[in-house]
Amino acid sequence: MKVINIHERRVRTKRDLAAEVFESLATKRDRLWPRRKWPAIRLDASKAEHGRGGHGPIRYRVTEHRPGEKTIFEFEDAGLSRGLEGRHYFELVQHDAEEFTARHVIEARLSGAALLFWPLVIRPLHDALVEDALDNFERATTESVARENRYSPYVKLLRAAIVR
Repeated sequence: MKVINIHERRVRTKRDLAAEVFESLATKRDRLWPRRKWPAIRLDASKAEHGRGGHGPIRYRVTEHRPGEKTIFEFEDAGLSRGLEGRHYFELVQHDAEEFTARHVIEARLSGAALLFWPLVIRPLHDALVEDALDNFERATTESVARENRYSPYVKLLRAAIVR
Protein backbone atom coordinates (compact mmCIF):
# COMPACT_ATOMS: atom_id res chain seq x y z
CA MET A 1 0.00 0.00 0.00
CA LYS A 2 1.32 3.45 -0.91
CA VAL A 3 1.09 6.38 1.50
CA ILE A 4 1.37 10.06 0.65
CA ASN A 5 0.67 12.31 3.63
CA ILE A 6 1.05 16.10 3.35
CA HIS A 7 0.72 18.82 5.98
CA GLU A 8 1.51 22.47 5.35
CA ARG A 9 1.18 25.93 6.82
CA ARG A 10 1.44 29.21 4.92
CA VAL A 11 2.68 32.28 6.76
CA ARG A 12 3.78 35.85 6.12
CA THR A 13 7.12 36.56 7.75
CA LYS A 14 10.72 37.59 7.09
CA ARG A 15 12.92 35.18 5.09
CA ASP A 16 15.68 35.13 7.71
CA LEU A 17 13.28 34.26 10.51
CA ALA A 18 11.49 31.54 8.53
CA ALA A 19 14.81 29.94 7.56
CA GLU A 20 16.17 30.21 11.11
CA VAL A 21 13.16 28.47 12.66
CA PHE A 22 13.09 25.86 9.89
CA GLU A 23 16.83 25.18 10.15
CA SER A 24 16.64 24.72 13.93
CA LEU A 25 14.95 21.32 13.39
CA ALA A 26 16.79 18.51 15.23
CA THR A 27 19.24 20.87 16.94
CA LYS A 28 19.63 21.83 20.60
CA ARG A 29 17.81 25.10 19.86
CA ASP A 30 14.96 23.43 17.95
CA ARG A 31 12.01 25.82 17.57
CA LEU A 32 10.06 23.68 15.09
CA TRP A 33 9.70 20.21 16.64
CA PRO A 34 7.08 20.01 19.43
CA ARG A 35 9.44 18.29 21.88
CA ARG A 36 7.49 19.39 24.94
CA LYS A 37 4.55 17.24 23.79
CA TRP A 38 6.29 14.50 21.77
CA PRO A 39 9.56 12.54 21.84
CA ALA A 40 12.37 14.79 20.58
CA ILE A 41 14.21 14.14 17.34
CA ARG A 42 17.66 12.83 18.19
CA LEU A 43 20.34 12.36 15.55
CA ASP A 44 23.83 10.90 16.04
CA ALA A 45 25.30 13.62 13.78
CA SER A 46 24.07 16.87 12.26
CA LYS A 47 21.68 17.04 9.34
CA ALA A 48 24.55 18.19 7.13
CA GLU A 49 26.48 15.06 8.17
CA HIS A 50 23.48 12.85 7.35
CA GLY A 51 22.78 11.92 10.97
CA ARG A 52 20.83 8.81 11.93
CA GLY A 53 18.27 8.59 14.68
CA GLY A 54 14.61 9.39 14.93
CA HIS A 55 11.95 10.27 17.44
CA GLY A 56 10.64 7.70 19.87
CA PRO A 57 10.38 4.33 18.09
CA ILE A 58 10.40 5.87 14.57
CA ARG A 59 13.85 5.45 13.01
CA TYR A 60 15.35 7.27 10.02
CA ARG A 61 18.46 8.90 8.61
CA VAL A 62 19.07 12.17 6.81
CA THR A 63 19.68 11.61 3.10
CA GLU A 64 19.62 15.22 1.91
CA HIS A 65 19.91 18.56 3.62
CA ARG A 66 19.63 21.99 2.01
CA PRO A 67 19.94 24.55 4.83
CA GLY A 68 16.81 26.60 5.32
CA GLU A 69 15.04 24.82 2.44
CA LYS A 70 14.64 21.06 2.79
CA THR A 71 15.67 18.09 4.92
CA ILE A 72 14.88 14.58 3.68
CA PHE A 73 14.84 11.58 6.02
CA GLU A 74 14.72 7.96 4.84
CA PHE A 75 12.92 5.47 7.08
CA GLU A 76 15.03 2.65 8.52
CA ASP A 77 13.73 -0.87 8.98
CA ALA A 78 13.61 -0.69 12.78
CA GLY A 79 11.19 0.11 15.59
CA LEU A 80 7.76 1.37 14.51
CA SER A 81 9.18 2.40 11.14
CA ARG A 82 9.64 -1.30 10.24
CA GLY A 83 7.50 -1.86 7.16
CA LEU A 84 7.63 1.83 6.15
CA GLU A 85 9.77 1.95 3.04
CA GLY A 86 10.29 5.47 1.84
CA ARG A 87 10.98 8.92 3.14
CA HIS A 88 9.60 11.95 4.89
CA TYR A 89 10.76 15.51 4.62
CA PHE A 90 10.31 19.05 5.80
CA GLU A 91 10.58 21.81 3.23
CA LEU A 92 10.26 25.57 3.26
CA VAL A 93 8.80 27.04 0.07
CA GLN A 94 9.10 30.77 -0.59
CA HIS A 95 6.22 32.31 -2.57
CA ASP A 96 7.27 35.96 -2.50
CA ALA A 97 9.48 38.22 -0.37
CA GLU A 98 7.51 37.54 2.82
CA GLU A 99 5.24 34.55 2.17
CA PHE A 100 6.30 30.97 2.91
CA THR A 101 4.87 27.48 3.22
CA ALA A 102 6.32 25.06 5.73
CA ARG A 103 5.48 21.55 4.55
CA HIS A 104 5.95 18.00 5.82
CA VAL A 105 5.48 15.07 3.44
CA ILE A 106 5.60 11.29 3.86
CA GLU A 107 6.03 9.19 0.72
CA ALA A 108 6.19 5.50 1.60
CA ARG A 109 5.09 1.98 0.82
CA LEU A 110 3.71 -0.10 3.65
CA SER A 111 4.27 -3.78 4.25
CA GLY A 112 3.89 -6.27 7.08
CA ALA A 113 2.68 -4.93 10.41
CA ALA A 114 2.85 -1.34 9.10
CA LEU A 115 -0.26 -2.11 7.02
CA LEU A 116 -2.16 -2.25 10.32
CA PHE A 117 -0.07 0.13 12.47
CA TRP A 118 -0.13 3.01 9.97
CA PRO A 119 -3.91 3.59 9.86
CA LEU A 120 -4.62 2.65 13.48
CA VAL A 121 -1.68 4.16 15.38
CA ILE A 122 1.04 5.86 13.38
CA ARG A 123 -1.01 8.13 11.11
CA PRO A 124 -3.25 9.65 13.81
CA LEU A 125 -0.26 10.33 16.08
CA HIS A 126 1.88 11.55 13.16
CA ASP A 127 -0.82 13.94 11.97
CA ALA A 128 -1.20 15.43 15.46
CA LEU A 129 2.57 15.76 15.91
CA VAL A 130 3.14 17.46 12.55
CA GLU A 131 0.28 19.90 13.14
CA ASP A 132 1.89 20.76 16.51
CA ALA A 133 5.18 21.36 14.66
CA LEU A 134 3.45 23.63 12.17
CA ASP A 135 1.83 25.50 15.08
CA ASN A 136 5.36 26.01 16.44
CA PHE A 137 6.56 27.29 13.06
CA GLU A 138 3.64 29.71 12.77
CA ARG A 139 4.02 30.92 16.37
CA ALA A 140 7.80 31.39 16.06
CA THR A 141 7.53 33.31 12.79
CA THR A 142 4.36 35.36 13.34
CA GLU A 143 4.00 35.44 17.17
CA SER A 144 0.53 33.85 16.96
CA VAL A 145 -1.35 30.80 15.67
CA ALA A 146 -4.52 31.40 13.67
CA ARG A 147 -6.03 27.98 14.49
CA GLU A 148 -4.20 25.88 17.05
CA ASN A 149 -4.12 22.10 16.66
CA ARG A 150 -6.61 20.17 18.80
CA TYR A 151 -6.33 16.45 19.48
CA SER A 152 -9.24 14.17 18.68
CA PRO A 153 -10.47 11.87 21.46
CA TYR A 154 -8.79 8.96 19.64
CA VAL A 155 -5.42 10.75 19.56
CA LYS A 156 -5.81 11.58 23.26
CA LEU A 157 -6.43 7.88 23.96
CA LEU A 158 -3.39 6.82 21.89
CA ARG A 159 -1.19 9.40 23.61
CA ALA A 160 -2.32 8.21 27.04
CA ALA A 161 -1.49 4.63 26.08
CA ILE A 162 1.72 5.16 24.09
CA VAL A 163 3.32 8.59 24.21
CA ARG A 164 5.62 9.45 27.14
